[in-house]
Amino acid sequence: MTSTLLDLSVQKLSYLNTAQRMLSQNLANLDTPGYTPSQPVPFSATINKLSSLQLATPHAGDLRAPNSAAPVATISRVAARAPDGNAVSLDQQLAAMAHVQLNQQYAVNLYKSYLGMFRSALGASL
Repeated sequence: MTSTLLDLSVQKLSYLNTAQRMLSQNLANLDTPGYTPSQPVPFSATINKLSSLQLATPHAGDLRAPNSAAPVATISRVAARAPDGNAVSLDQQLAAMAHVQLNQQYAVNLYKSYLGMFRSALGASL
């Protein structure tokens, strides 16, 4: 079964929800001694796990999509630690949350546009 654009946008929203929760957990542990923040892996790395959508490889020399399932989170690379061992950077976490929020808005707008096209195609029967 192939994924449609609607399925893909729903999966992206689910992924972004998980990413937002992960970033919230990092912020909640801002003052926890020894805490190392996690960061979500890129959606592009998880696309094969989330859907049956595969990258097209029409020529033998094209790159092939990896078949292994990517983890949901990775430990972020730590640039600096506080004296208590905490590695959460407030600026980095807030910037990542803003990026996730923008991606959520984009996915919702894409979903709404796609539904609007269906409504237009079906006419006044809806």
